[in-house]
Amino acid sequence: MIKKLLPIILILSGIVFSQDESYVIMVSFDGFRYNYTDRVHTPSFDYMRDHGVKAESLQPVFPTKTFPNHYSLATGAYTQTHMLTGNSFYDQKFKEIYSIGDRETVQDPKWYQAEPIWVTAERQGVRAASFFWVGSEAPIKGLSPSITKMYDGSVPFESRVDSVIQWLQLPEEKRPHLIMLYFSEPDHVGHVSGPESAETDSVILDMDQLLGKLLDGVKSLSISDQVNLVIVSDHGMTALNKDKYVIIDDYLNDVNDYYLDIVGPYAQVTAKSWISRLFIGKKLSTMPSVAVYAKRNIPDRYHFVNRNTGDFLIVADKGWTIMDQNRFDKRGGPEGGNHGFAPEIKELHAIFYAMGPKIKEGLMIDTFENIHVYPLICELLEIQPYANAPDAPEGRLEILAPILK
Repeated sequence: MIKKLLPIILILSGIVFSQDESYVIMVSFDGFRYNYTDRVHTPSFDYMRDHGVKAESLQPVFPTKTFPNHYSLATGAYTQTHMLTGNSFYDQKFKEIYSIGDRETVQDPKWYQAEPIWVTAERQGVRAASFFWVGSEAPIKGLSPSITKMYDGSVPFESRVDSVIQWLQLPEEKRPHLIMLYFSEPDHVGHVSGPESAETDSVILDMDQLLGKLLDGVKSLSISDQVNLVIVSDHGMTALNKDKYVIIDDYLNDVNDYYLDIVGPYAQVTAKSWISRLFIGKKLSTMPSVAVYAKRNIPDRYHFVNRNTGDFLIVADKGWTIMDQNRFDKRGGPEGGNHGFAPEIKELHAIFYAMGPKIKEGLMIDTFENIHVYPLICELLEIQPYANAPDAPEGRLEILAPILK
């Protein structure tokens, strides 16, 4: 109890410094499906498994997209709570669109609810650093990581690893104890070539070598025996078929009746009037290869309902794509791979590995939801999780407590 109260006492007295000598590096390989390591030789991931903990899989939140899930990993909150309900979405309160491609919205803290781990750390005197993690470019609650990199996909992956190792060699007073590191593969190749392709296998090998570079870099540090390494991904990937698509215009043909947001694996429809809502519901109910939910009937397991949820949520069956006629005319049927479908689909599941002085060795654990990673990182850093607020996270330490020494 005294150990837990000490950070609070120090902050209140104006004395702020790291609580202990523990370090955490949290790495995300975007789109790394839970079973990719079964397909090719991955000695670095296998080393993490043998010397630490590996989960059967990591279940993403809905929708199984990059921004919602990276922010859930960082906050421990579902999309209904942290409000990033997609890579882009329309906010009913702000009357604006948030988009991952719009740097102005990405850097505006008004879009981000809950509290990301780097804010929790900095607020309690623990220095943090982020290399391209979702949300870290915005001063959430007025706080940013002590070291922040603005997203630039052209920065070589190897250079990112080199930077992380250099950060851990800084003088103690400048050295981050929490580092968030992001890589955009194998997501990109999975979209283009499909998750079952030889091209994807090749990139999996590349990511294993990249992890090996990071492991070697950590081993070279004087503080190597104090570093806890957590490896995750945001979601998996499933193959698409050019013949598996539904044209929504065939069911909703009066654009004056509704607002439409199509992502591919799912879509949202918001009626412009209550009369339109009645007719839209009847029309959507006849769509094949999808599940259609009125807002009040969206399954609780999706944890998706907030002010930005449409009147109707349409979720495609695995491998199917919702399209409009205009997009189909320009691009034809879907190809490659995608994600965004229901999180219970196993092919959409992600990876979780953990290794370090506070982590047990040689332990395999069952599948768990990614919201439980946030309280684990808090425990590794010995800081207090964000709590007792309307946007407090749903993640619970008890889920991953058994992996701790």
